[in-house]
Amino acid sequence: MTRGALTLALLVSGLFQANAQSRNNIIHQAEYDAKQVHFGYFMGVAMSNYRIRHNESFNSVANDTIKSITSPIDYGLKMGGLMNFYVNDRFDVKFVPTVAIYSRKLTVNENPDIIPSREQAWFEIPVFLKYKSLRRGNTRMNMFVGLRQGFETNAINLARRGRINRVEGLRRGDFSVEYGAGMELFRQFFKLAPEVHFSHGLRNMIDRADITSTDPTPLSVLGRLNTHTVTFYLFFE
Repeated sequence: MTRGALTLALLVSGLFQANAQSRNNIIHQAEYDAKQVHFGYFMGVAMSNYRIRHNESFNSVANDTIKSITSPIDYGLKMGGLMNFYVNDRFDVKFVPTVAIYSRKLTVNENPDIIPSREQAWFEIPVFLKYKSLRRGNTRMNMFVGLRQGFETNAINLARRGRINRVEGLRRGDFSVEYGAGMELFRQFFKLAPEVHFSHGLRNMIDRADITSTDPTPLSVLGRLNTHTVTFYLFFE
């Protein structure tokens, strides 16, 4: 088990224990589901990289410079608001507009400086269908699946737009399928919902029309480049 997974398991276990010890047969927000719409906010920590697939050019005779391309995992931050729409006792629809900061990297020939990394600010629009279990005291579990549309905003580099280190051939929009699970802890004045999300990009992030070089380049020898992100969230409603 990795250090991150162990930390997450300990945190979830601690939340369960704290909820069980503080319950004392008091049901918090017993009429919570009587309201059709709930609002809140969230914070998240993401681990993200690219999933790489090479094409035939990678092993061709013409390519004598690019021997390996990898994408190490890097960390990012997410925050935003949420709107949760009650459907019935089993299902909700959740809309989660998000501001995210990523620093996805591509390492060529084990040299991270060939394609310089930079922080990227993204605006994302995810929509989820959530299945929720029966409530037991002040706790219930949930699972969800949805789609996420993202757009790179370059907000971090807005003040120095003329000096943005742009990577030729990378798209600035992404479309992902996302799923995960979490739990809902009802407190006296709010609901805390820790969740783990797994996001897999469906769009090929390589834009062939934007690659102008005729020589082999890191992106020209790749067939597909898809985003992959695992995020731990804390939602407050």
